[in-house]
Amino acid sequence: MNKSVLLTVFVVLNNCGFVNSTTEQSEQKRVEQIVNEKVTEFVKKPEFSSLSGAIYVDGKSYQFHFGRLIDGKQANNETIYEIGSVTKTYTGLLLSQAVYDKKLALNDDIRNYLEGDYPNLVLAPNTPITIRNLITHTSGLPLTMNCNEGAQTVNEQITCFETFTKEDFFEELNKIKPIENSGKNYHYSGVGIQLVGYILERVYRLSFQELLEDHVFSRFSKKEILWDLKYEENSNISIGKDNSGVSMPLINGFYEYAGGSKASTSSMLNYIQMYLESDDPVVKQAINLLAGNNQYGRAFAWNTYNYGTTKKMLYHNGSTFGHTSWVALYPNQKMGIFLVTNVVTTDSQSNLNDLSNEIIDELLTLLSH
Repeated sequence: MNKSVLLTVFVVLNNCGFVNSTTEQSEQKRVEQIVNEKVTEFVKKPEFSSLSGAIYVDGKSYQFHFGRLIDGKQANNETIYEIGSVTKTYTGLLLSQAVYDKKLALNDDIRNYLEGDYPNLVLAPNTPITIRNLITHTSGLPLTMNCNEGAQTVNEQITCFETFTKEDFFEELNKIKPIENSGKNYHYSGVGIQLVGYILERVYRLSFQELLEDHVFSRFSKKEILWDLKYEENSNISIGKDNSGVSMPLINGFYEYAGGSKASTSSMLNYIQMYLESDDPVVKQAINLLAGNNQYGRAFAWNTYNYGTTKKMLYHNGSTFGHTSWVALYPNQKMGIFLVTNVVTTDSQSNLNDLSNEIIDELLTLLSH
């Protein structure tokens, strides 16, 4: 891409479809200016050729697309991106539904919902691993099982994801032991979240797709939230790349509950708005603090920051072989942001985190005046 050419699509939506006053027009213009200034600087970095996002602020919605994708196209509101571990927040919402429905309880021993004894799945003596431990990453279970990122090429990992079955998962689960047994310390675990999903399948007697349709997508206007896609079957999928600019394959198959979803900015905008505006008790429960402390904690798969303050934030990031994403909620301000780029680098996650913070800080200043 010629870095001197920065194309931008900026779509503004509000409750009525029109901007109704000079004040609203001024605020809208300033929001656009803030995003343009911050994102233009971001995509000037040589490793980032494209960035898309969505913002919900002050009752209005904004979507934006900067730069060009790897195929030369510019993204739009329906372009589909891998969102990686942001998927875990869907699983958190599913679990919140199950708790609300009294299908299970957060402090239940996970072995109550497994076939077999699993004597290995304990923490300190006589202390079971609980559902709460799984959803807050305090179970001590490993990051992954089998599909080991450090020991395989990308293609080998993709093959593993596509062929590693539910039966394989439980066979491996019977062999592992927690890497730490306090039940309090944070150890990020895709295995733990995937296990939550399998437990939910059992208590509801529904598949992954049925659970999402019934309890997640039904709560907001779903657009292009998918899990099993091929580049050759959909021309609207963003092709991701690694730090060297090499095109990366999509991840399909195993770890659906922990990182398998794909979504558009339109989908994520609706998802954000749901959390900020819904009075649904299941949605509100999903962002309750479950572990950690007020500064650094965890809700239903969400990470939390400064939870006990007026500027509490819930957030999650996502990374695949070729895409990096970030979503953050500020419930007290009814403000949220989603960012996604079609590249993975050693610091692309922290770059999106920093960009999000810069944009939100400017918006908070704008709204305080």
